[in-house]
Amino acid sequence: MMNRGNSLSATSGIALPQGGGSRRGLKRWFFGAAMLFGLLLAGCTQGSYPLDIFYEQHYQQSYRSQEPPRLTGVAEAVAFYPPPVSTVTNTGAELFQVNCQMCHGADAKGTGPVLNIMRDNYGYQTIVDPDITNRPAALIEARLEATTRPLGPTSVMPPFGKLLNADERTAIAQYIGSLPK
Repeated sequence: MMNRGNSLSATSGIALPQGGGSRRGLKRWFFGAAMLFGLLLAGCTQGSYPLDIFYEQHYQQSYRSQEPPRLTGVAEAVAFYPPPVSTVTNTGAELFQVNCQMCHGADAKGTGPVLNIMRDNYGYQTIVDPDITNRPAALIEARLEATTRPLGPTSVMPPFGKLLNADERTAIAQYIGSLPK
């Protein structure tokens, strides 16, 4: 008697597997399951990334907006004595230079390079006079305290309310008040 698999292969010229086809599928399934288990085991061990693979600091409520995370020191670490001199002084002049000078200029009269480029190249018209030397300190602090655009949605002045604390806003306002009018 002729085997059905042999008769088909003899007539069509195609070699058909003789038994063991289900074994090969079982081996592939077992290998795939073992690989998946290995990946899960490697991904869930200590020292690997937590569930959130890409750390995004703006989701962390414990950090201020636009501020890098502060790491705690190692318990066995020895501190420098005397400590290194800080390069950040948070004086009004330094805070003005970092946050305001690009638009208002070094003299706070609206002669900054960014504002000049916006006027010359893009035809931007200022809403209020960018010369802030004659403004009261309370008004400057109020504008810096805003968390949305302080001069309206068409203004280019960014909100500084989340970036500067009250002492920094006061220092900037006092520095601007000390500049020549």
